[in-house]
Amino acid sequence: MYMKTRAVRRPRRPWERAARRLEKTLHSVLPGRQPRRNVRAGEPLRVLMPRGLSSLARESGIGAAMRHQETAVLSLGHRVVTNPLRPFDVVHLNTPFPDTPLIARWARVWRRPVLMWAHSTEDDFRDSFPGANALAPTFRRWIAHLYRRGDAVVTPSEYSRELIAAPKYGISAPVHVLSNGVDTTFFRPDPSARARLRESLGLPEDATVVLSVGMQLVRKGILDWVEVARRLPEVTFVWYGRTDERLLTADVQRALATAPANALFPGYVSAEQLRESYCGADAFCFLTKEETEGIVLWEALACEVPALVRAIPLYRDRMPDGVLTHQVAGDGPGFAGDVAAHLSALLAGELKDLTAAGRRAAQDVDLGQVARDLQEIYRVTGVRPHRRTRTLSADAGGATARALPPRAAGDARPDAVR
Repeated sequence: MYMKTRAVRRPRRPWERAARRLEKTLHSVLPGRQPRRNVRAGEPLRVLMPRGLSSLARESGIGAAMRHQETAVLSLGHRVVTNPLRPFDVVHLNTPFPDTPLIARWARVWRRPVLMWAHSTEDDFRDSFPGANALAPTFRRWIAHLYRRGDAVVTPSEYSRELIAAPKYGISAPVHVLSNGVDTTFFRPDPSARARLRESLGLPEDATVVLSVGMQLVRKGILDWVEVARRLPEVTFVWYGRTDERLLTADVQRALATAPANALFPGYVSAEQLRESYCGADAFCFLTKEETEGIVLWEALACEVPALVRAIPLYRDRMPDGVLTHQVAGDGPGFAGDVAAHLSALLAGELKDLTAAGRRAAQDVDLGQVARDLQEIYRVTGVRPHRRTRTLSADAGGATARALPPRAAGDARPDAVR
């Protein structure tokens, strides 16, 4: 004889019914969640690059990297969407601002892949703004939280990949190395720029000019740079770039206030002016203490200006001393004197000419190659077109839907100093 058994029913939680209803509503309200049907081969992707708070990074290296990404996307024939309320197939997130995790969550709702760019690390946050060293561990936990929101993480160098691969970042998603790149058709040698640069700065035609570019931070080496300028009064030192005075540390404010007369700070300039300066300078002196790549160095090498840099791990490995750049190691009281001695030798022509090798290396990370590598990242991440929608216009709903013919990366010009 069989006994009737009663199945044990799991208590239904009150929120489960609401969650199912929400999921059903999302499927009907957001039809773009499903893959496109009958998609033609080579159908362009809609790449979301949200503006939002990213405009705050416009004058930084992250801002330059975002412009380079947009150029690469367009050169592949894809479309750039700036409004997250418009349909998109993949999202690029670059900034460590509070809206980044919100947009990542929104992409999850739409079931779209998230590519998270790891431009920053705990190491390069140090020696930046007032209180940065004390906040560095907290900043690392925040960016690690952001990077873990990505289906894939993209970082500009093997060095930075090694840093974020540390257990303290807790990243389990695939990490790809993709250079931020340089537009070598825009940044190219121009001997005629020498006279124009000196005229714009009010200098005599035979003046010796040494250039540096970046935000005015301790990490960027501005304290050592000012001291080198003090030791070489016969050379004009020009620093392009600026930082809000409220974000300057006390020692940087003091260095700027007491800088010698041969140290000039023109501030933020256009890309055209920056290119003129690279091409017209006698040397590029970049004394940064920490970088994940450093776009400005690639730009300088593309313009065939002799480069002297601090021998940080990234540059020792990627741009070896005596091969692509000349380097000076150290960070103590004698560092500025060593730099001044090496710089004097470089300006006197006593060091090996590496400009041609630097130009070839910059061409290896041209935006055209970056675009091809980005397309491969799309492929391995599973990025694909979704359900067809009507063609976007350039101003529809705040979206940007521009397209360039393949390999038109060189036609788009960057517009800011990093």
